[in-house]
Amino acid sequence: MMRIALYARYSSDQQSAASIEDQLRVCRERATREGWHVVSVYEDAAISGASMILRPGIQSLVQDAQAGKFDIVLAEALDRVSRDQADVATLFKHLQFARVPLVTLAEGEISELHVGLKGTMNALFLKDLARKTHRGQRGRVEKGFSAGPVGYGYRTVRRLSSEGELVRGECRIEPSESPIVERIFREFAAGKSPRAIARDLNADGIPGPSGRPWSDTTIRGKRSLGIGILNNELYVGVRVWNHKQAVKDPRTGRTVRRPNPEAEWVRAEAPQLRVVSDDMWRAVKHRQDVLGEQYKPMIDGVHAAQASRMHRARRPATLLSGLVECGVCGGKVGLAVNGRFGCINHHRRHTCDNNRTVRREALEERALAGLRERLVSPEKVQAAVAAYAEHINRENREARAQVEADGRALDKIERAIAGIMTAIEDGLYQPTMKARMAELERQKADIATRMAQAPQAMPDVHPGIAEIYKREVERFCKALEDPETRLDASGAIRSLIHRIVLHPGEKRGEIHATLHGALMSILDFATETPRPEPIVTTKVAQGSLA
Repeated sequence: MMRIALYARYSSDQQSAASIEDQLRVCRERATREGWHVVSVYEDAAISGASMILRPGIQSLVQDAQAGKFDIVLAEALDRVSRDQADVATLFKHLQFARVPLVTLAEGEISELHVGLKGTMNALFLKDLARKTHRGQRGRVEKGFSAGPVGYGYRTVRRLSSEGELVRGECRIEPSESPIVERIFREFAAGKSPRAIARDLNADGIPGPSGRPWSDTTIRGKRSLGIGILNNELYVGVRVWNHKQAVKDPRTGRTVRRPNPEAEWVRAEAPQLRVVSDDMWRAVKHRQDVLGEQYKPMIDGVHAAQASRMHRARRPATLLSGLVECGVCGGKVGLAVNGRFGCINHHRRHTCDNNRTVRREALEERALAGLRERLVSPEKVQAAVAAYAEHINRENREARAQVEADGRALDKIERAIAGIMTAIEDGLYQPTMKARMAELERQKADIATRMAQAPQAMPDVHPGIAEIYKREVERFCKALEDPETRLDASGAIRSLIHRIVLHPGEKRGEIHATLHGALMSILDFATETPRPEPIVTTKVAQGSLA
């Protein structure tokens, strides 16, 4: 029986989540008619068709096709796979290499001709859609309406026009938020920094945009793009549109915002939406100018460093960058002050009570010492990996047994259906056959759905992996002894440590840190910080490898 994989996608700004179920339903109906067996279902929800790089569903589909897990890929239409011409061509090449044809309900089996012509048509559709959308948005702005989401301090007005149609893009001042906008402008003009303003707003329990905590970037934004509280001209009764554009980076698929030439900006008066006075606006702009000149060398240096990073592979700033979490709020822990690790939410947003910090060197050394001392203990590692292997292998055995049982049941049902069909063709129809056929079809659909939704089995783990794991630790520790390769070894540490969680201890300056590895929580150690230098002690967490 032909094994097929189904693929469906919907774009958040064009369709609803039900679209995926609709696509899968019609694809399953086609598979049933053809006698195909659905073995895998891949979907990407709320992701634009113009970017395939960031779609986990399509990436998994390509990997499984190369692994030979199915014989055909079935989708509703080629534009449901992607409207990007380059992405369609790339996917087609991958599937051709895997000898897996791509079939759609709309076009049939996809060939080079479809890829060329349909890909071009889809690319033109995207451009035409963007042009029409842009034209419509400009018309709404010139009529005094908003062409996008309303900013902080405003609320969308929902009402019907005299023709009974929903009026789109109308907004009003939100009385509970407009005083906060005035406060931000007033305090910044008086010399207060965006970080201090954000800290005080959070301390006062005032929610930021979309209910999130305030941060300094929310307030200062980016002047050239017109984003941020201090740069929104709507607060002085002027709606500015088309001052920036969003483009997708072909390397990453992520959206990047770029400023448009000022000659292309569209301004429309909206005096009813004014929140701050012209004098206050000018005072804020003057202070931004002063700060811009004062910190221009620093800003230029940052921009130069960012441009330089674009030409080389990105690597973590420190050995543990991105691995450390706060045990109180769950947020990120990074270099917060004077080379010390601390909770970012506490030090920058003031939304967490965890004020403990630990020297970067102390945290790194204890993490590495823990790896050297604990992970290479043969009996501990052997026992842990053996237990892990047994767990994975047992789950795989159970999953395979279920798949085999479902396969046997499906074969039995299909034989029964075939028998009924043969009897009908031979003129032996009985009224009870209709109900029996419906019941068999229902059972078949249930089993097929269960098999399609069954999780992929993890590779069986042999207990001998303990030696591989130990060698990896030893190789990693040797790399850390060389200052030239210490930072480059951060990739290796991520194969051993998934995260480090810091919890404040009961004593003054005490911090407990738990390391979580690829297998389980591997060890726990504590750092105490009495004056003048912290004393670091290590203890083992219950149930860890040590």
